[in-house]
Amino acid sequence: MGTTIVLRRTHHPAGDKNAKSSRDRTETTDGRGRARYEITGALLEDFGGRVYLDRELPPGGVKAYKTARKQGVRSIGMWTDPHRRHRWARIATTPATGGAPQRYEVYGGEQEHLLGSIQRERSFTAGHLRTRWLLQPQGQAAAVGYKGRLAWWCIWYLIFPVQCVLGVAALIGGGDLFRTPRRTGYRRNGTRILDYGRGLQDHFRLTATNPEDWDPRLLAALLALHTSHDGIMGDSWDAGAPDPDEQASPGTE
Repeated sequence: MGTTIVLRRTHHPAGDKNAKSSRDRTETTDGRGRARYEITGALLEDFGGRVYLDRELPPGGVKAYKTARKQGVRSIGMWTDPHRRHRWARIATTPATGGAPQRYEVYGGEQEHLLGSIQRERSFTAGHLRTRWLLQPQGQAAAVGYKGRLAWWCIWYLIFPVQCVLGVAALIGGGDLFRTPRRTGYRRNGTRILDYGRGLQDHFRLTATNPEDWDPRLLAALLALHTSHDGIMGDSWDAGAPDPDEQASPGTE
C-alpha cells in the first residue's frame, strides 16, 4: 500500500487565554509568525507526524518572491515546529540559463548538506509532450515522473473549446473549470515507486511504495514543489497573499 504524506493549510490554535488578539496568538517571541502550511503523514512520525513549511521571502518581500516565481524560482523552508525555530530542510533554486530546465536543490537542517535535487522540465521541450520531473537523491539513480496521464490529457484537449466557453461563464456568473491533469507517477528501472496527486478534501498528497528507501526530507520537498507548480487554474500554495503575520525569513532582510 505504501505510505502517504499530505500537504495542507496549518490550523492555528483557536484559543489562547493569554493572547490579546489573533495576531498575538500566532506570533512568537522573536516576532515571526507561525508557518502557514504543514505536511503530515506516518513517514514523519519522528517529528510528531508533521513538519511545517512556508516560502522564504527575499529582501523585496512577497512582491519580489512572486516576481521570481514566475521564472520558476522557489525558496522554501521546512521546520519541525510551527514557529520556525528549528529548520528541518530547505529548498533552493539553481539559476537556469538559456532555457535550461529548472533545478532545485534540497538541503538538510542547519548544516546545509545536500540531500539531492529535483528537476522540472516544461512540457513540449526536450522531446517530451508532458511536464517531466526528475527526483535525484544524492548518490542514487533518478526517478522520473510525467505530469498527468496521456489519456486524460487527450480528453482535456478535446474539451478545450468547451473550457473557453465555461471560462467566460465563470467570469460572469461564477463556477469552475476542469483542471489540467496533475497526477504524476514516478518510475525507476520501469517500476512505479512514487505517486503524486490530489486526495480527499482537496489535499495534495504523495505516496511512496517503499518509504524506507527515501529520505523523508526529499519526499516532503518534492510534494512542496509539485504543489507550488499547480498551474494557472490550480491552487499553488505559495502563490497566495501573505498572512498578516508573515514576514521575511531570518537572514533575508
